Amino acid sequence: MSKLTFSATALLAILVAACVTINVYFPEAAAVEAADRIIDKVRGEETGPSASSAYPAPVADDVSLLALVAQSASGLLISDAHAQSDVDFDRPSAEKRALEDALAQRFKSLKPYFNSGAIGHTESGLVEFRDRNLVSLKDRNSVVQLIAAQNNDWNALFAEIARLNGHPEWQDSIRRTFAERWVAKAESGWYYREAGVWKQK
Repeated sequence: MSKLTFSATALLAILVAACVTINVYFPEAAAVEAADRIIDKVRGEETGPSASSAYPAPVADDVSLLALVAQSASGLLISDAHAQSDVDFDRPSAEKRALEDALAQRFKSLKPYFNSGAIGHTESGLVEFRDRNLVSLKDRNSVVQLIAAQNNDWNALFAEIARLNGHPEWQDSIRRTFAERWVAKAESGWYYREAGVWKQK
């Protein structure tokens, strides 16, 4: 194989790989920004400039300079730029707004139990009992119901955000992003579970 043929083949392979890689990569910075806004809303806090502005936009490591030059010259990756510009984790829908409102309303009742250490956040972006003994018997059943309803709405919200962006396969990545941001925003003394172990912030 001549050097020219090899170079052309390698360039084509890089372009194809770049198209596939970039088209499906999860836009972490955009997800962090949306998670921060939604978590602030749920907690009833003012949403100021997002801390996520410190996060640089992800860049696919496997896209070489050669591929980037070829992209500019050939326009073969225009569909990728279009796909990424369509990503909007704050894209509204009636269901998304209703879920956010319900989560915020229910959080008011759950917050005392976060403060006491009875409940905490999990690595899957949900809420679980950490110590039932910290909740009186008369209140325990209502807390169980609050947790179940809150988790159902979180699961529905993760799915709705992914659906609105046309990428249902992003649901698990969205969930992980929210879990990480809940830990980052948790108040001192709150508990979170990491690798199956409860930790206190």
